[in-house]
Amino acid sequence: MTFTKAGHKKGTFLRKTAVGSASLLLAGAFLFGGGTVHANQANNGSQARGDDYPYYYKNGSQKIDKWRMYSGQCTSFAAFRLSSVNGFELPAAYGNANQWGYRAQKEGYRVDQQPAIGAIAWSTRGQYGHVAWVSNVIGDMIEIEEYNYDYTETYHRRIVKASSMTGFIHFKDVGNASVGPHQSLLAFSGTHHFTEKSAIMDQPTLTATVIDYYEAGMSVHYDQTFEKEGYKWISYISRSGNRRYIPLTKTGSSKNGWEKEGTSWYYYDNGQKAVGWKKINGNWYHLQADGRMTTGWLKEGSNWYYLKSSGEMQTGWLKDKGIWYYLESSGAMKTSQWFQVSGKHYYVNASGELAVNTTIDGFQVDGDGVRVEKPAS
Repeated sequence: MTFTKAGHKKGTFLRKTAVGSASLLLAGAFLFGGGTVHANQANNGSQARGDDYPYYYKNGSQKIDKWRMYSGQCTSFAAFRLSSVNGFELPAAYGNANQWGYRAQKEGYRVDQQPAIGAIAWSTRGQYGHVAWVSNVIGDMIEIEEYNYDYTETYHRRIVKASSMTGFIHFKDVGNASVGPHQSLLAFSGTHHFTEKSAIMDQPTLTATVIDYYEAGMSVHYDQTFEKEGYKWISYISRSGNRRYIPLTKTGSSKNGWEKEGTSWYYYDNGQKAVGWKKINGNWYHLQADGRMTTGWLKEGSNWYYLKSSGEMQTGWLKDKGIWYYLESSGAMKTSQWFQVSGKHYYVNASGELAVNTTIDGFQVDGDGVRVEKPAS
């Protein structure tokens, strides 16, 4: 097995390193064109909240946030705002900022040129793009709040031309009314990930015409939920402008939490099997496309991860079949590098195996893999 880790060199725009099913994001400085002005020139109606980003993300004590992105970056701050103000939870490791709009469109969210309070201002400029939270709309200008505008990984509030953005992602706008820190103006909306084939209806009844199907592994954004004819339904506006309906689970039979079915474990959220990465009680788990809990080695992109027999993601030292490996705090296996643990230096090769009883870069390593500080003669 092989592993490649992207570098962490500062750049003009964004940088990344792959972790999980998508990328962890690291924002660099981003300069919008089109007349940036000071935020205090905004008119009434601003929903700017100031720097409410959690202190443990600001000070770097928690380097990876709950959405599996690096803290202090534009993507992490945008995900935090969506969660704390809009009441919307962004799926883990959503990708580089320049991909947010494209992914959101595929998942059924509205992405257009119309800014709105609570929308995500999205730009594809630069190598990795940029995202920010819209706190006010002032004619053809927008007020945005963001992180890492000028390399400092700090908060900024600015007014820029709306046309300087590639577009605006409407995950769950908050409108023009004032909202509290955990209040949402749009209830019962989100993204549904299908674990089995599901019919799309033209009316909210089981006898309605079936328009098409969603297959397992697909997803859709919905803006309504309701119960009818013994089922829990979701509903959304299709790209053709027509409302569609999908019956999901029978009411009264929703499962939540871990369930063992046969020899496999599954995790249910309101009756639906979770898939992909899921943080449960402080530990990361991986659920396969059919919902089965993953154990053992897992390769995603160019990264290798290890899931314990209990399903928890391994970090730190791991001994597998007599060979030692080291997993970073993100879970990604270290490869082809020197690294330090508790003051001692170690080396792992391209397969992640710990080097022992050999010479690397002129240094001897002993039987425990510890580097002998005196270079080999």
